[in-house]
Amino acid sequence: MRTFDIYVLRQTLKPLILALVVALLVLLIERLLRLLDMLLGAQGPLKLVLELMAYLVPHYIGLALPISLLIGVMLAFNRLSRDGEIDALQCAGVGLARQSRAALLVALGVAVITGITLGYLKPYGRYAYQVMVYTVSSAALQAFVQAGVFTQIGDTTFLVHGIGKQADSFARVFVYKDDDQRSTAITAREGILMRASEDGSPMLRLFDGVRLNENNADTSTRRNSTSNPPVGVLRFDQLNMSLGDGRAPLFRPRGADERELTITELWQRRYTPPPGIRSSDLIAEFNVRLARALSVPFLPLIGIPLAMGRQRSDRSWGIAAGLLVLVLYNQMLDVGKNMAETGEISPFLGLWLPFIAFAAISVWLFWRASTRLPRVSGISATSLPLLRDLGSAFVRLKRRG
Repeated sequence: MRTFDIYVLRQTLKPLILALVVALLVLLIERLLRLLDMLLGAQGPLKLVLELMAYLVPHYIGLALPISLLIGVMLAFNRLSRDGEIDALQCAGVGLARQSRAALLVALGVAVITGITLGYLKPYGRYAYQVMVYTVSSAALQAFVQAGVFTQIGDTTFLVHGIGKQADSFARVFVYKDDDQRSTAITAREGILMRASEDGSPMLRLFDGVRLNENNADTSTRRNSTSNPPVGVLRFDQLNMSLGDGRAPLFRPRGADERELTITELWQRRYTPPPGIRSSDLIAEFNVRLARALSVPFLPLIGIPLAMGRQRSDRSWGIAAGLLVLVLYNQMLDVGKNMAETGEISPFLGLWLPFIAFAAISVWLFWRASTRLPRVSGISATSLPLLRDLGSAFVRLKRRG
């Protein structure tokens, strides 16, 4: 049976890995196009695209891995059933539970990986992705500026009349910057976006314009000040304006969204949530992650019975039914999570009741398939001794005759 376990393992892992790769590509392709549009338009290096995609992988693995496991198990046992190997082993006294041992071990391994991914890798990956997008967005002005549209980045507002053939050149530029000390308004005939150095902050070089400064100080201070007049006007042929302070802008700390917290942090802070997050949000997020991870070991129990068919028959409808059940179950968990967050129902009713129903149906289907007597060419295995006795009696009667 060890050889058979290795055979089942190989038959399961091949379609599992293939389905996982295909699912990840399908899930990432739409996001990849948006990232390429943002980063390549901003003259960002291609390695940033790969880094951002790597941060998204844990998020999509949590979705694709259970589906890939179900597809792998169902394709493997559908082939075994079609070739009559399952019935042959059952006739030899090897039950379906023993035949499924390798698939169940794979499911336990996938459940552990899913739990680690959903509990720890996905929150950190999500936050790292948000930080990277924020940093790139703040540094890549030309990726967002549109002609005739006000664009605000930080405390600076831009308006350009036209964009040149190159994305980093602008015509008829208006810039307004406001802070606690000074308000600055600049108009220029044209401008070019550039960098002071390879890793430096972006810099806007303006040509043939006027700069108007107004001090945002106290009214009495401005009246009594002669060295620092309240309003200053400067005409320039060329002006370099830094769009940063030489340092990357700081992003908010991790934890402003419950999806950025690990499963351990969700449990520890469930009654003391961070500002802006409800306690019900943390509790619902904790329960849905745990329910998704614990659901994985039951996937072979529901997939194997649906994949098994008669000899030389294609049980493709069973594979489609299994995928449909998994999709509906995930939708029920999403709806239950949303209702638990708002406090309409408890996490037990919204999340654990669907989990119990899914587990019960899976166990019942597997038990029913395990206790089903195999059929050989449409004849039940219980009929084989009777047919053997009838055949022996017919041979004896023929010899006497």
